[in-house]
This record gives sequence, C-alpha cells and structure tokens, in this order.
Amino acid sequence: MPVKLRFCLLVLVLAVSAPGHTAAPSIDDIAWMAGPWRGSVGDRTVEENWRRPAADTLTTMALLTDASGVDMVELIVIRAHDDTLTLHLRQFSPTLELRTEQNMRLADLDDGSVTFALDGASIEKLKYSLVAKDRMNVELTFTGGGQITAEFQRN
Repeated sequence: MPVKLRFCLLVLVLAVSAPGHTAAPSIDDIAWMAGPWRGSVGDRTVEENWRRPAADTLTTMALLTDASGVDMVELIVIRAHDDTLTLHLRQFSPTLELRTEQNMRLADLDDGSVTFALDGASIEKLKYSLVAKDRMNVELTFTGGGQITAEFQRN
C-alpha cells in the first residue's frame, strides 16, 4: 500500500475515533433492554416487558404490585429524535389516574448503560444498567437526593 494512502487511512481512523466525534445515539444502542424483566423494590414486585425496538422507539408497560394487588401501572416510551434519545414516563394508579408525567433527555450512554435526566422533576435521574446477560439494575434519583435501586432478572 502506498505511503500516501496509508497516511490518509490513518488520518481518517483518527478523525473518526477522536474525542468529540460521536454518532447520534440510536435506539439500537439500548436494544439490550428488550425482553421481560422482573425485580423488586422493598416488598413490592416490579414487572417490565420491554418490546423490541421498532420505528426508532423502545417501549414498556410495567406493573408495581404488593400483597394487596396492583399499586401502579407505568408506561415508558423512549424515542430517538433530534440526534438524542428522550424518555417519556407516565405513571398511573390502578384505576389509571395519572400520577406522574415526565419527559427526560439522554444524559449519558455507555455500552450496557443509559441515563436520562431532568432537573427539577420529581424523578431527576433514571439509569438502566445491564450488569449481566440476564440482570439489569434500575436506579431512580429523586429531587432532594433520595435514591432507589431495583434489581431485575430477565424472565
């Protein structure tokens, strides 16, 4: 290979991998979330069923239950648009009265980890981390600094 061609290829590789050069985040970056998950928060059980990505969107419907029955129904839609990811969160009572409505922007994206945040909201940060092929942690950070971590197993 001629020296000039090798130099051009090297410059191209360095430009693509240089700090500050990142591709727009994609739903495919978090496709690892897809599937049925079950976890707990204290004495409550959380079940989520993330659908496979479609149309630049990833969705789940979640149930939070305890010994007395359903405590909360949650709908989450994550969309890729405007070169970022946005998480739309809606939480409902068992009779589907709206409790929480938030739209959070992508704050951080790593291999096997995604964080969404919104300053001043009741849930300021929501982080999903794949800790093993069949295990995921979900961390919620609330206004005022309170935090909950739910550990999930893939069903």
